[in-house]
Amino acid sequence: MLTSTLGYWLVPLLLLELLLIYVFSRNSREMKNRELKSAYIELGQTQKRLELALNAAQKAAAIDDLTGLMNFKSFRSQMESCLEQMEDEERGILIMIDGDHFKHINDRYGHSMGDEVIKLTAQMIIGRIRTVDLASRLHGDEFAIFVSNTADYTVARGIIGDINHSIAKEAKRRNMPSITISAGAVVAKRGDSYAALAKAADTALYSAKETHNGGFAYNG
Repeated sequence: MLTSTLGYWLVPLLLLELLLIYVFSRNSREMKNRELKSAYIELGQTQKRLELALNAAQKAAAIDDLTGLMNFKSFRSQMESCLEQMEDEERGILIMIDGDHFKHINDRYGHSMGDEVIKLTAQMIIGRIRTVDLASRLHGDEFAIFVSNTADYTVARGIIGDINHSIAKEAKRRNMPSITISAGAVVAKRGDSYAALAKAADTALYSAKETHNGGFAYNG
C-alpha cells in the first residue's frame, strides 16, 4: 500500500519538477535574451557615439577655429579634388585675399578687436559666394575663395567689391573698425596644380596690394 501511495504521488511530483525546470529554464533564456538585447543596444549606442566623435574630430581638423571657414589644409584638399573632377572645358577662378592695414587694427585696438574684424570679414565672404564655391581662412588676415564654373574675372572682381562694401556697412552698424581686402585671381582648369595656381594668384595679389585700398588684379 505504501508503494502504491508513493507511486500515486511520485508521478505528479516528477511532473511538477519537470514543469519547474522548464519554467526556470525558460526564464533563464528570457533573461539571457534580454541581457543580449541590452548588450546589443549598448554596443550600438557606443558605436554611434564613436562615429559622432570621429565625425566631430574630422570636422574640427578641417575647420578654422576663429571663423568657421575651411582651414588651409582642407581648402587645398578640396581644391585639388575640384581640379581632378573638372570637365575638360570647365573653368574656375582661385582668388587669394589679404586684408589692408590689418596690422593697424591690432596695434590700435588690440588683438581681440582684430579677431572680431577677422570674423566679420569671414562672415561677409561666406555671405557673398554660392554653396558650390569654396572659402577658406588661410592664416592671419589671409583668405582664399574658389569660384566654380566661370572664367570671367569681372565675376571675381564683383565678388570682392561686394565683400568690401558689406564689410564697411556692417562694421559701421556694429560700431567697430573696418578694413578693406585686396585680391589676386587666376583662372583654373582641369589638371592644374594648386601650388602653381596659388603662386600665380599671389603674384596678382601683390600687384593689387599696391593701393592698399581694396585693389583687384588677375594673372593671365
